[in-house]
Amino acid sequence: MKTISGKIIERTWKRINEASEEEAQRLLDAMAKQQPFIVAYLIAVEETLMGDLERGQFLIIGLMLWEIISTENPALRQVTMEDLEAAEQVNIKFLEELEAGSEMDHLAGFQKLMATYHQVPLLTAVIEALMSDDAEEPELASENTGLALLHLKSVLDCLDQ
Repeated sequence: MKTISGKIIERTWKRINEASEEEAQRLLDAMAKQQPFIVAYLIAVEETLMGDLERGQFLIIGLMLWEIISTENPALRQVTMEDLEAAEQVNIKFLEELEAGSEMDHLAGFQKLMATYHQVPLLTAVIEALMSDDAEEPELASENTGLALLHLKSVLDCLDQ
């Protein structure tokens, strides 16, 4: 699949954020019908990682990913739970390898990821959405932000196949 442009991401993000409650529910219902395992995965992760006040944003970010990719690829295949678990394992392995190295290895690893990852604009949008409340002071971000990113990247990896 081709790389999604920042313009498409911004337009879709704005449309979803400005959607009425009914429109947002319609989109979520459509996503649940087409990608039931992704919705179940996102809900389960959100319930595990997020407090009651934080819930909702995680699923909205997942909805944004699905909406953008399914619009660009109408023949999108249904992602299975096995696909999600496999992608999650690949991402965990990447993080474990980074953790085993030095700070220079961390920087090199992230530079390589950003240079080779097919959907950098979407991944950047996910990071920005997760960090939106902490943009001024990222060190105050929730301790679960990294895990949330891992799970959302796993969803993105599966959708981008």
